[in-house]
Amino acid sequence: MLSHGVQAWQQPILLAVIALAAGVAAGWLVCRVGWRRFAKLQGDIWKSKRQLQAIFDGITDGLIIVDRAFRIVAVNKAEASFLGREPQELVGRPCYEVYCRGDEPCRLCPAHETFATGKVALVSKPELSGGYHRKGVDVYTFPVLDERGETVQAIQYIKDVTDRMKLQKQLREVEQLTGIGHMAANVAHEIRNPLIAVGGFARQLHEQLTEDDPRREYTQVILEEVTRLEQILREQLTLERHLVPTMGPVDVNQILKDVRKLLSHGILSSHIQVVGGLAEGIPITMGDTNQLKQAFLNVTSNAIQSMPQGGTLTIGTSQKGERIVVRISDTGPGIPPDHLDKLFVPFFTTRKTGSGLGLAVTKRIVDNHGGEISVVSEVGQGTTFEISLPIVRSTQEFEHRKLYGNGWTGGSE
Repeated sequence: MLSHGVQAWQQPILLAVIALAAGVAAGWLVCRVGWRRFAKLQGDIWKSKRQLQAIFDGITDGLIIVDRAFRIVAVNKAEASFLGREPQELVGRPCYEVYCRGDEPCRLCPAHETFATGKVALVSKPELSGGYHRKGVDVYTFPVLDERGETVQAIQYIKDVTDRMKLQKQLREVEQLTGIGHMAANVAHEIRNPLIAVGGFARQLHEQLTEDDPRREYTQVILEEVTRLEQILREQLTLERHLVPTMGPVDVNQILKDVRKLLSHGILSSHIQVVGGLAEGIPITMGDTNQLKQAFLNVTSNAIQSMPQGGTLTIGTSQKGERIVVRISDTGPGIPPDHLDKLFVPFFTTRKTGSGLGLAVTKRIVDNHGGEISVVSEVGQGTTFEISLPIVRSTQEFEHRKLYGNGWTGGSE
């Protein structure tokens, strides 16, 4: 019922105004709800986009997206960093200009197959050759389809497999060397007994001959060669054994002092000056004293033998975090670069009288102690060996490291 103050002719107008106001209010409410939904949808889209971008850039392998004209649509930070550019500098450029510096798509690019078949493709590049930009990679391409199911873009995933290739090469070498080692061990066992007999009789003959007997020169040569062969056999049999350490408290500084005493005669006779220092406060660790002494002795002996005319031998220790570092340097002729990666291979030697087993045994000992050995050398300047051993405070910790690596957080026994 309308108010008495409203005339009859005004009633339709008032109803129209009320209806209009109600419509405006309803429209405003609908718009407000719609706007909120739109804003939420837009926020969700931006959030998803940021998440996808974070995933795209967070992948440490290379990722690029190209269209059918082989123009770069997107590139992640890892691949841009490899190319020494920012991602935005690469977008829009033909990928073959960036990678192959050519004027047409790379012949070996797997995107050709993906665009032609709409399927995943792979190109493996173990070595550098024409048509692709680096070696040691597997390149996968994945199709991006439109609503009609046609491939409009290709995602390239570039996986660096250099480490895998190195490991495969090392495994092949280990298999070969294992076979050689077994064969050599069998030969060593067969030679050992006759060699002991030859050496024993030669010593008897040598002792029976007078000082002025010219035949002593020959027996002396026989004794020297027998001694050398016995050393080779000992090294070979040592290499063949698993060299399981007998763990106990070890003072690395004291072992190096003992090694220096053992080699003092060779140091003096070769006019070699020993310098360097053993750091104070090096902690006691767990290890096999005899095996570590043999490892340090092998490296130090090589250093002395590399300086027949004299030189400087540097022996030093230091502590780096939870590791003990031993550095042994010489001022000898150095090692050619092409020989460095073969130093720890059994039977490889550059000396006429060497067996090529000393450093192989040394590496086996260091590895079995959870350590690392590396060498740096410059021809004409000398060579430095660095042996790094973990500080192990208990046999329990040693066994844990063997099983799980260096991530030990337990206490001592």
